[in-house]
Amino acid sequence: MKTLLVFIFFFISILFCQSADFRYDNYNQSELRKSATKITHLSSLWLSNYISIKQDENKRLIVKFGYSSYPKKINGLRWVLPDMNFGLRISNNLFTSGRFFGFHLEKDSPQIAGLGIHYTFGEEGFWTVSFQRSAINGLSDFRLVSNSFNLEKYIIKSKFDFIIGIGSNTIINSSYYVSSFLPNKLEKNIKYASVKILYPFKKIKLGLGSRFSSDMLLFNIFISKGFQ
Repeated sequence: MKTLLVFIFFFISILFCQSADFRYDNYNQSELRKSATKITHLSSLWLSNYISIKQDENKRLIVKFGYSSYPKKINGLRWVLPDMNFGLRISNNLFTSGRFFGFHLEKDSPQIAGLGIHYTFGEEGFWTVSFQRSAINGLSDFRLVSNSFNLEKYIIKSKFDFIIGIGSNTIINSSYYVSSFLPNKLEKNIKYASVKILYPFKKIKLGLGSRFSSDMLLFNIFISKGFQ
């Protein structure tokens, strides 16, 4: 019962901690492209977050939720974005993942949709390679599609699990915003690395992590639970 209450309380806290502004009309025309590129980069790094499942974990369904935070401010606002993923095991080495959720901001109501496939390998199944395709819909000024490839290694210690990974993310930002300073489409490929620490607590796992590229860093906190 206590574990379920922790799970519910953390979920409710996520609903009230969101802070972001995807609108382009907050910026001067001269800095519009630079700001749009930064928002695109941050959004894609956020979307490249993925669920991690051990090969020997005997759960059919894994649910993970939390939030990601960017430590610097964008236009005077510190961004905090929700993370919600699920993983469904198909076999010992193969599982799929997905994310389908929406949230409400002051000016927009983003809708997140994504699917992924993950394959574990190695002598003890502690390597995972994955592909994910995700999109942000429902924004006034643009739609973003992200395709990411990830490779991660699971390292098990006495009380904690460590996960390190590298990845590549291809982004396509299709703009609805009309400006001579901004192209109709922004495309970019981002290389990134990630670190996660998981701590088993009763029937759930508490986690901390970060994702970073050459010029951006995201922190995230999350909780996950498995179901038979």
